[in-house]
Amino acid sequence: MHTKHTKPSAQNQNGGIVTQEGPINASNVMLVVKGQTTRVGFKVEDGKKVRIAKKTGEVID
Repeated sequence: MHTKHTKPSAQNQNGGIVTQEGPINASNVMLVVKGQTTRVGFKVEDGKKVRIAKKTGEVID
């Protein structure tokens, strides 16, 4: 949610502070594994690079 300060105008007589939805950057989103938020790491297994959950150490598909 973003807050936007609006001036009074012909369309909006009151003006004021309005909250509205907006985009969020992908860098601000965390992965959820088994109901817990976790950071993502990478590890090489069998010659392939796989993603792992930092909290649990599990391999993420």
